Amino acid sequence: MKATILQQEQIAGRVQVIDVRSGGEWRSGHIAGAEHLPLAEIEGGQIPGSTATGGALVLVCQSGVRAAKAQLVLKGRGIEADVLEGGMNAWVAAGLPQEQEEGRHGISLMRQVQLIIGCINLLGLWLGLSHSPWWLGIPLFTSIGLLVAGITGTCGLALLLARMPWNR
Repeated sequence: MKATILQQEQIAGRVQVIDVRSGGEWRSGHIAGAEHLPLAEIEGGQIPGSTATGGALVLVCQSGVRAAKAQLVLKGRGIEADVLEGGMNAWVAAGLPQEQEEGRHGISLMRQVQLIIGCINLLGLWLGLSHSPWWLGIPLFTSIGLLVAGITGTCGLALLLARMPWNR
């Protein structure tokens, strides 16, 4: 579903939006009226509370990848749901309004991944140049991880970080 269509359907009361992003991402900005239920909780067996109210469910994440995963999990439980194409990135790009929670928002999941990979690569390069070339395997390993994440659309480090207490 496209962002502008979702907004019209939501205003008309025909859909319920379920945001499957981490807590930090949710607090930094979400669609008004959306229910927050992180992907990890859906995978753990939780079902959106809005399934009892009827109407169509639309799943939202940052880009659409996690929402598509949540859609498959819910489909396996007999619950049909649609996905917002392009996620919150598309919502914001369309200039549609979002709510933000008061207080600190923390660092987005993607920025956390970038900071960690950058630090690990710098450490591996420093160790490789100053101690032993075997340490250069560290940046090689993280580079392969980034390639796999880019090809598959799934980042193992991001999934791990999403489960951390500061991202809930």
